[in-house]
Amino acid sequence: MVNMIKADFYRISKSMVMFIALAFVIFMAAVSIYFVEPGSVGVHYESGIAVENELNEMSPEELKDLSTGEYREIMLRTEGYALDRDVLAANINLYYVFIFAAAVIITVDFSGSCVKNTLSSAISRRKYFFSKLATVFLCCLVLFFMNTYIIYFGNIIFNGDNLASDVGTVTKITLLQIPPALALTSILTGFAFILRKTAVFNTLTIPFMMIVQLLMNLISAFVKIPESAYNYELQRMITLLAFDPSKEYILKSYAVCAVIIVLFNLAGWLTFKKAEIK
Repeated sequence: MVNMIKADFYRISKSMVMFIALAFVIFMAAVSIYFVEPGSVGVHYESGIAVENELNEMSPEELKDLSTGEYREIMLRTEGYALDRDVLAANINLYYVFIFAAAVIITVDFSGSCVKNTLSSAISRRKYFFSKLATVFLCCLVLFFMNTYIIYFGNIIFNGDNLASDVGTVTKITLLQIPPALALTSILTGFAFILRKTAVFNTLTIPFMMIVQLLMNLISAFVKIPESAYNYELQRMITLLAFDPSKEYILKSYAVCAVIIVLFNLAGWLTFKKAEIK
């Protein structure tokens, strides 16, 4: 199993797709650092930090006429605003990077018939499944922590330490966000083993988080959903874990993550276990 994981990481290091994923991480971090606000792809993010500066006193027309440089100057003068914490609270964007990892590590093997060759040797399906699962988890965690420190050090270099937290704070935030990150990864590994085709996998997973949010909004139009229930949606969970959550919330959110991790990986395993490999 260890040898399979090593082989996968060697293959990943030679894959252009993972370099594209890393470039996306760097690009999103650079955009957030330059514009002094969290970037967001496909999903809505609301900052958990109340910012007090001249922007609050401007009319909508004045804000519209504000240039990027003027906006930057105002934000750079803002006291008490931690840009790195705000960007980490929008880490849902990494879901799209995780798609790259799951596709390269799992679905590409099925599309290229590598799975059949691997299973025809002394490798069991169980060993194959769990080695792939471990590889995806490890790869996504590496990207997760790389994203944190690219944002942290990039913010200090380009914006100064006025808008920066200390390294202990951003590390703690990242550690707290690991369970929802693994839950997102498990959704992808589950779909990868169920669908087993890269094109189909990408078609479903890329809009998946937006579809979930749209369905929640649609259901809430007919059924009253308690406001607190939204706090356990994965995007919201990642955001709230960045802003000093209570122990009770951490335990409840981790329980939700555990259920998602078990259900999606179990679904993937049961499907793969019975699937006809071509």
